[in-house]
Amino acid sequence: MFKYLDLTSFIQPIRTIIFRQIVYLRAMYLYNVTIMVENDIQGSVKQLLDTQLFSHPSPEAPLSLLQMLDSPHEGTTYCVQLRCQNKDDIPAFQQRHLASIQALLNERHPGKVVFFDSIMEYLND
Repeated sequence: MFKYLDLTSFIQPIRTIIFRQIVYLRAMYLYNVTIMVENDIQGSVKQLLDTQLFSHPSPEAPLSLLQMLDSPHEGTTYCVQLRCQNKDDIPAFQQRHLASIQALLNERHPGKVVFFDSIMEYLND
């Protein structure tokens, strides 16, 4: 009743793709800059961060700005996070953006802003 049709000649061989080897599907590094500021300058600091970091966003290395809600420190704590695939993007970001932000904030608000940073590697796929 039914005829068997061999489709193997029509189908190209299919290769298995291992998604862990496709780097562009996930970010590999997270660079976090924590900025602790006194409450009386929080608006000024947030405005400067918005202006300096987000006026020309880069799709290759997306940035996020967060505010810590349960900070153990007094004042306001902001976090700037850079997600990147290449660890070499971090020093470039530090030189291109972070150095000028630190200089501006330390000049405008001496003793009222503290920076510290960390680099993390994603472990889950």
